[in-house]
This record gives sequence, structure tokens and C-alpha cells, in this order.
Amino acid sequence: MAPSLSEEEIDDLIYLARVGDDTDLTNMLQELASRDAATPADILTAAREEQSKATCLHMAAANGHAKTVTLILSYLPVVAKTSVTAAPPPAPEGDESAQADRPYIDAQNAFGNTALHWACLGGHLDIVKLLLSRGASPAITNEKDQIPLDLAAFNNHMHVVDHFLAQSKDLEGGNAQEGGLAKEAEDLKMQDDASDDAAKVPESEG
Repeated sequence: MAPSLSEEEIDDLIYLARVGDDTDLTNMLQELASRDAATPADILTAAREEQSKATCLHMAAANGHAKTVTLILSYLPVVAKTSVTAAPPPAPEGDESAQADRPYIDAQNAFGNTALHWACLGGHLDIVKLLLSRGASPAITNEKDQIPLDLAAFNNHMHVVDHFLAQSKDLEGGNAQEGGLAKEAEDLKMQDDASDDAAKVPESEG
């Protein structure tokens, strides 16, 4: 049975992840898990903002809290790494079951963005590396058909783009020169506005 979290409890968990308060986040996860006979991973999965559908991982990644991202990932099962260019099959519009079948690390918010999208949007390379190392998919598209690489490129975070391209070359060898991310990066037009969702990412505290 899924944990039953109140709206206030979800708000508190989201807030603690957003500001990077690892001590209080750990304590609250453990208390709620004990109360509901669940695991911290169950609590994290259940804690999603009602309107934005953002998770604690979204918030920590968006605000550049690498230690908090590491803490959250420590509670999750390890996901097998995916190819940098292998996109998961698209789910039919409105199909929530496909979302539920995805691992927590790839959970999408109301705009279709994953935590990796938000880390790329903010140019947080350390968090991008963390998420990719734990199996986050770099090929999931948001509602604007953008993969995480696109958000990094649109915001001129070329250190993040370079990392993706290096990963692509390592995994695909010569094929990366002929297509995939390398070709897409060349075709991308730099622009100031990443997406409407950029306004939804909370600014870093302090």
C-alpha cells in the first residue's frame, strides 16, 4: 500500500529538498517511513507537488544541491544505465500508467521535464553526472519534444553539452560523428528562452 501523505507533509518534503536541508529531510523521510511501514523510497515516490508534479529530486537538481541529490539517490534502487541516444518509447498522451512504470529518477513533471532536464536547464554539471551515473535517461522528451541536452544548449551551458557529446562518443564510437547527439547539437539554434517551464524552476535559496 502506498504511503498516505498529507498535503502539508508533501510540501515540507519538497521544501527541504529545494533548500538542501539534508538533515531534516533525512529525519522526515525516516519518520514517515516508520509511521507508514514503508521505505524512504516509497515516501519519495509519493511526495509530488499537486499541480507541478515535481518531485524532491526535481527540486534538489534544479537548485544545484548535489549532496541532496546524492542523499535522495541513496534511497533508490540502482537503475541500469541507458544509451545516451536511446529514447524510451513515447507513451500515449494522457497515459499515466506509462509514467508510473518509469523509475523515480525519470519521473516527469507537469511539463514533461525530468530531474535531468532541470539539472541541464540550470547548468549543474555535477548533478547531471550524478543522475546519468545512476541511470537517468538522457533521451526522455518533455511536452515541447526537448531532451535534456536541448535545455542545456538553449541556455548556453556548453560544459554540459560537451559532457553529453563526450558520453555519446564513448558509447557509440564513430557513429556519434554521423548522427545522434553530435548532429543534433550542431543543428540546435541557441536562444534565450528555454521553455515555459523555466519560469517554474524555483530560484536557488541564498
